[in-house]
Amino acid sequence: MRRLVIAFGLLAFAGSALAHPAMTTVGTQMRASPSAHSRVVQAIPANAQVDVEHCGPVWCSASWRDIPGFVRADAVVPGGVLLRPAYRPLPPPFFGPFGWGYGWRPYY
Repeated sequence: MRRLVIAFGLLAFAGSALAHPAMTTVGTQMRASPSAHSRVVQAIPANAQVDVEHCGPVWCSASWRDIPGFVRADAVVPGGVLLRPAYRPLPPPFFGPFGWGYGWRPYY
């Protein structure tokens, strides 16, 4: 009995590790079954990271915030990391008394 419990625990852990990260491109609804007429489980905002187990041509089996369901395949893209620049973008260039420059005041 003890071996059965350990084996089941390992299978449950391995099953959750098989999910692939993806990101929603638009706000979408997670449904209980792969049908547009099924019950809505939760609403997922745009740019949310979801875990996708497998995708078909129309629906993907996924989970978000540990709640499983189905989302439309055209609403998710593989990946799942929203890359934001780690730097502050430069302001637009300006022509000051000493020529072209970047910044909020002229160079001295």
